Amino acid sequence: MIAGSIRMPVAAAFATITAAVCLGPVFLSGSWFFPTVIGVVLVGVGCEVARRMSASRATVPLGGLVALVLYLLVRYGMDEALFGVVPWIDSIDRLGELAANGEDDINRYSAPIGVSPGIELITVGGVGLIALAVDTLAVTFRRAALAGLPLLVLYTVPTAIAPEGVNWVAFAVAGIAFLTLLLTESRERVSRWGRPMRYTAARENYRPEVETTPLSQVGRRVGATALGLALVVPAVLPDVSAGSFGFGSGGFGTGGAGDKIEVINPILKLGENLRQGEDTPVIRYAGTPTYLRLVAADEFTGDVWQPSELEVSRDDNDVEDGLTRPPGLGASVVTSNRNYRVEVFDLAQTWLPLPYPAKKVNDIDGTWLYDNSTFNVFGENSSTQQLEYRVQALSVRPTPEQLREAPKYPRSVARYLQLPRNFSPEVRQIAAQVTEGQPTSYDRALALQNWLRDRDEFTYSQTLDSSVTDGTGEQAILGFLETRRGYCVQFASTMAVMARMLDIPARVAVGFASGNANGQGYQVVGLNDAHAWPELYFQGAGWVAFEPTPDGPASAPPPWARVVAGSGTPSGGPSPDASSSSDPSTGLGGSENRPREDINQEGLNPGTGGGIGAGPVRVPVLPFLIGVGLLLLLAIPSVTRLLVRRRRWSDTDTPMAAALAAWADLQDTLVDYGYDWDRSDPPRRGAVRLAEERHLVGEPAEALHRVAAATERARYAPEMTPVGDLRADVDTVRAALSDGSSRWGRWRARLLPRSTSAVAAAASERLADGLDAIDNGVSAVTTRMRLRRT
Repeated sequence: MIAGSIRMPVAAAFATITAAVCLGPVFLSGSWFFPTVIGVVLVGVGCEVARRMSASRATVPLGGLVALVLYLLVRYGMDEALFGVVPWIDSIDRLGELAANGEDDINRYSAPIGVSPGIELITVGGVGLIALAVDTLAVTFRRAALAGLPLLVLYTVPTAIAPEGVNWVAFAVAGIAFLTLLLTESRERVSRWGRPMRYTAARENYRPEVETTPLSQVGRRVGATALGLALVVPAVLPDVSAGSFGFGSGGFGTGGAGDKIEVINPILKLGENLRQGEDTPVIRYAGTPTYLRLVAADEFTGDVWQPSELEVSRDDNDVEDGLTRPPGLGASVVTSNRNYRVEVFDLAQTWLPLPYPAKKVNDIDGTWLYDNSTFNVFGENSSTQQLEYRVQALSVRPTPEQLREAPKYPRSVARYLQLPRNFSPEVRQIAAQVTEGQPTSYDRALALQNWLRDRDEFTYSQTLDSSVTDGTGEQAILGFLETRRGYCVQFASTMAVMARMLDIPARVAVGFASGNANGQGYQVVGLNDAHAWPELYFQGAGWVAFEPTPDGPASAPPPWARVVAGSGTPSGGPSPDASSSSDPSTGLGGSENRPREDINQEGLNPGTGGGIGAGPVRVPVLPFLIGVGLLLLLAIPSVTRLLVRRRRWSDTDTPMAAALAAWADLQDTLVDYGYDWDRSDPPRRGAVRLAEERHLVGEPAEALHRVAAATERARYAPEMTPVGDLRADVDTVRAALSDGSSRWGRWRARLLPRSTSAVAAAASERLADGLDAIDNGVSAVTTRMRLRRT
């Protein structure tokens, strides 16, 4: 293959990069973009090198593919490279591992999603393959128009999953880049026909450049029209984005005016939720105050805590059939049953908020399944939005002695000890120092909790600045240990990681603290009650919650964690057995049970009849907007037909004008009802043919002939006399045509009249004429400037 101009490869790479900008709303940060740009450029370079080496068209894409694979190996697999510099089999395994982790993240989390190494690898590789397809179609095979198909993927992904859809500026830039690719291909295609010369009057010679002004005019007209419609049409339609269809923002966010708050991995945006000003109520429940757990994040990738893959069955894991006994809970630990009535407001969540451990969920809409090992409960095509249900849960009250004497964990929970390879030895050293001399796993857990709760050592802060960073990964933990400032996510993540280092199975639970009493027998949970805490495993007691966060939504540890490490002596506050009393403040999540004064208690009135109450009423804004938008779209043709008809009959003060208006209105009516008038027929002959074909007799036939006769007189005798009410005659013919049509034909003539296509064509011609005028003006100016230079 003969290598050509460098314009096409550059235009193809530029179109891919600008289209990739549309992916921005899918991610929480922009760290993916520059690696992606490098990947696109290297793909283009690899393909161009293959072309310059006279490779066949079929083998040119291999050059770009090799360049992309080498780039991925160097960027993501160098830690396993041979001698640290040569990518090897282990590097390929590393790419597979990262890709699997990224796929799990995509399946679990909603957009916008955090950019983990796996997510970045998939993004760079995916966009790189699209760049390869674009280069192959547009540059190698010279089919730039077909290159729009792979580029379309980069437009549709954020449209489908991002809460705000595609930003119109990004779309406009990407559209311009694609049009540039089309025009570049057209220019090179014309240049291959030959080298037509243009005579220049100012100089006695010929210009060697190819004359492409007409081609540019066509390109500008098509591009300006298409891009203009793409930007103007969405602006005049109702604002419906992917988020309107239930795709969430990936964080807690503020509800209101029908907005939904949706998270798939709540830990990703918990800090943002705590920092927002408005404490929107999201849950109300009746029962003993307790933590409401959304999900247990039991996998630690080194960058984030996340829930592991769930293994469930519709037949065996339906929460309405009852949950199994919690893992590790023995018969010697004191338990009691508690009942709750829960109402969720604007929390569109796939995880169900429940006390841990739940026994059974009743009176709930939808299908909700649970995982046997984590007790994570998620909805199968179900959401917590405006959901009410009842819960039977266990209150588990282990004593410090039982936890201290707990036997070694079984092999089945050993996976809760896993940490990434080469995790910071500094964190391990600190954990060992803090727990030095503690004889049991329980004492070491207490030592970690008490050290983190020491206000002389650590400060609770929701403010995001140089001393407090979001995240739960290794860097976030190291930063937290250095600055000693953070919020519940850092406290919980740090304790869970250190517990695993000390051979204590651990995970991070995410959900809500117990909330506050509203004075009417209910606990009200707001967005500011969002919380994270560690759960540690002790054989015989199962998963036990600890509270390392000194302040925040929940400030008091649970009863079994209120003792001094190395002893059974309470550290102040209620004794371990106090939780069995009726005092709700001693339960899990024992923050001070103060009335919630900042919530409109009238709006949360439990109502009558013993039910939970209606709660906040939300207007279904989305269906309303969609309905209005569809009605507006359907109304455009019929309204246009009505306006044209009204304007046509508004200026009929002479018999001739009335006759011409009647004839034009009749012609449009025939088009609306699917009749093809033979243009060679004069009015009278055409009227006879129409009456025969549509079986018009009586008054409709007479009205038709009157309109035809008046039209002939108007054409040949301008000084005609009045001929009656021609508008009524046209209405009579229309009614007869309607009676003779099918039901669909009648509705189509009314709602989607075919005659309005002529109006659209006329508008398009005027738009094209306007673009021609602009283009001619630009050409005149550029020509004059060129002549002055010469």
